[in-house]
Amino acid sequence: MPERLINRNPYLFGPGPVKRIPTGTLTSYGRMPPLQGFSMAAMHGIGLALAGSFAFKFFIGDPEIRTIEKYYEENPPR
Repeated sequence: MPERLINRNPYLFGPGPVKRIPTGTLTSYGRMPPLQGFSMAAMHGIGLALAGSFAFKFFIGDPEIRTIEKYYEENPPR
C-alpha cells in the first residue's frame, strides 16, 4: 500500500482553521483573530466616515441649507 500523503505545513492546513499569516505593511487586521480584525476594521471605517462627514459639514458646508438661507434672505417672511 502506498504511503499516505500528509501535508505537514501548519501554516497552510491545520491543525485548526487555515493559518495563513498575511505579510506586508497594511495587514494589521489580517493578523488579528477573525472577529477582532473584522470589528476593528468596521470601527475604523465608521470613524473615518464620521470624520470625513464632519470635515465636509464644517469646511465645505451644506449646499442645500445655504440655498434655503439665501432664499429667505432675499424673500423674508411677512
